Amino acid sequence: MVPLTTEAGGGQLRAGCWQLVCSTVIFVACLVAGPSAARAQASPYIPLDDIAYTYLDALTARGEFKELSMLERPFTERALRVAIDSARTREHGRVVSSYLDALYKAIEKYAVRPGNSDTLAAQTFRARFTGDVYLTAQTSGRRELMLADDRSDARPGGAIRLVMAGGPVVGFVRTLIDSRLNTDPEFAGRKDRKLAARTQDGYLSGQWKYGELSFGRVGRNWGPPTLYGLQLGNYAYTYDHLYGLIGNEKIHWSTVIARLDNLQLPGGPLDQRYFSIHRLTLRRGRWEVAGSESYLYSGVARGFEPSLANPFNIFGLSWRNENQDGNLGLGAEVAYRSGRFGTFSGHLFIDDLQIDRCKPNCREPSSYGLTFAAEGLPLRGDQRWFASYTRVSYLAYRTPTPGETYAVFGVGLGRGFSDYDEVKLGADLAVLQRTPLRLYVAHRRQGEGDYRATYPLPADYATTPGIFGGIIMGVTRVALSGASRWRDIELGGDLGVNRVTNDQHVIGVSRTSFEGRVKFAIEPRWSLSF
Repeated sequence: MVPLTTEAGGGQLRAGCWQLVCSTVIFVACLVAGPSAARAQASPYIPLDDIAYTYLDALTARGEFKELSMLERPFTERALRVAIDSARTREHGRVVSSYLDALYKAIEKYAVRPGNSDTLAAQTFRARFTGDVYLTAQTSGRRELMLADDRSDARPGGAIRLVMAGGPVVGFVRTLIDSRLNTDPEFAGRKDRKLAARTQDGYLSGQWKYGELSFGRVGRNWGPPTLYGLQLGNYAYTYDHLYGLIGNEKIHWSTVIARLDNLQLPGGPLDQRYFSIHRLTLRRGRWEVAGSESYLYSGVARGFEPSLANPFNIFGLSWRNENQDGNLGLGAEVAYRSGRFGTFSGHLFIDDLQIDRCKPNCREPSSYGLTFAAEGLPLRGDQRWFASYTRVSYLAYRTPTPGETYAVFGVGLGRGFSDYDEVKLGADLAVLQRTPLRLYVAHRRQGEGDYRATYPLPADYATTPGIFGGIIMGVTRVALSGASRWRDIELGGDLGVNRVTNDQHVIGVSRTSFEGRVKFAIEPRWSLSF
């Protein structure tokens, strides 16, 4: 984490952007022109806000889907379909079997050719329109129910989807028409219209046996399942980026490169902002480990810089040796499948660790985040329990240079909040067919730190807390979350009671309130195919 002090010339920046575009085009052309044996059947990603992941998590907690990554999402429709077919070869109880059926139906709406995706005929180019309508009832406009506001209402919405695929290439568009966006304080779009809308997903992807290259917007999450990633999470609304992967399930290298929103302080110049993150993942037996490196840089007329857009460069070395100013972050992830005793995972994110010897600029507290999670811990029969702990420090995701704040349109690229810790404990219940449920209790300590706030001055470092700045607000939540799919109906939600102390960081102010969100969707059976 280093303050921005230099600017590159405009001609050099334009050349860097042109070099990136040309390299991408050449890479795509080489892959497309490669031998047919290296190709795979492409399919769209299953969006991370789909109820399919509720079923996926419930089945993973019961030992299924070992072929899928524990630390990287989203998954494609084809990958999940193959995993479902594999899981069906094993015996399950009636409830767990119904989860497999519901998951298959949930992802089928993203298939370009339902029920016939692997035939030779399906490998010709096809296109399919689908859509749904839904109603969202909520007690809070803010999506994080542990920090709910008082915007209680029910809002209609709908989605229009188009998937186009053939051979190793797939394109996907999902447009939301959702008036709930008008009540979300973290949505940066216009809110003065009765119908709010945004393109939630829109990308072109080439998928091959040992590589993938995608451009567009789609939610991605790197870290333990069921939790937002600390370095790359899907709490922020989707944004356009270039994604690349090379390797296989045992070892692969992946990268995300994005042009973020501009930043202009009052009376100041317009800063252009860029984000790069890459990751090496290794899987061996029951273990999956990954190391990641992120870099956020900004400047007046600053463009994509080859050394910071190169997925195989070590950003930390360019930062030190080539004087590339920006906000460097390091991450380490690990997951272990213990078999009958569940899965364990963790993620450590270091935003700024003070190891240098300098006064006073290196005396601010270290900024970091960490998460531990245990899923699928055995109870009786098909019942399971789970636990997790998260901590994000006071100064995490911010730097002395405002343009390097770890956010897009004001919402964190990793977690959506800082200066807090949270512990969660609950039961993963398999008691109703097609309806996985999670009964949980969570406690959160929230300080007044905010990654959008101004970074403290060096003179204030001695009094800057490592975590929990100001008055600590406590939130205890007891709730039931889950999802269900029956025929053309999808239902998902999280309902519970919050007990808040020092509400809004005011000493002695407490309240108890019901807080929840339910989404009721109708997925028509019709579709339009070409």
